[in-house]
Amino acid sequence: MRRGLIGLFLALIVAGLGCHAFPGGMGQGFRTVSPNPLVVPTDDFELVWKHCVAVVDEYFDIAREDRQARTIVTDPKVGATLFEPWYGDSAGFQERLESTLQTIRRFARIKVESAPGGGYAVKVEVYKELEDLAKPERQAGSRAVFDSDFPVNRTREIVGPVPIPNGWIPRGRDTELEQVILARLRNDLFL
Repeated sequence: MRRGLIGLFLALIVAGLGCHAFPGGMGQGFRTVSPNPLVVPTDDFELVWKHCVAVVDEYFDIAREDRQARTIVTDPKVGATLFEPWYGDSAGFQERLESTLQTIRRFARIKVESAPGGGYAVKVEVYKELEDLAKPERQAGSRAVFDSDFPVNRTREIVGPVPIPNGWIPRGRDTELEQVILARLRNDLFL
């Protein structure tokens, strides 16, 4: 009974939101695939750079803009779920469902280089990672009813190399979100 009500609730939410709530559509027919890197036929670097920053800023918080290296790097962002249709960083229904059931984060790297035939080539790379915890968060199993997680304040001086935590598992590139960002760039630059 409970599962049926939850399923009905989710179906009503998805049906009420419609396809416009999910950037890239929810399995709609065909759509134009943008080449990656996208060639912008203009000699104005500032125009291309400002549009790239504006579009990427709608999906991620920008960590670093390096005009000398012509690179934009974003901070990682936890993926939007089915219950957060106002965020556009999970492109499509399957990505949103995956982000609802698991903790997924994404970050982007955008490179603006001179194109061989003139103009600029904008390469968008969005990487996806899955959270990897040593144990479930707020684990209560096998501890009976006693909470043994008491915060202890200790200051330690770290000597030697610091081990890198295994907090995130790389899942490769998110080509769906890359296509959404490239389509937005094409529309903004009237290509």
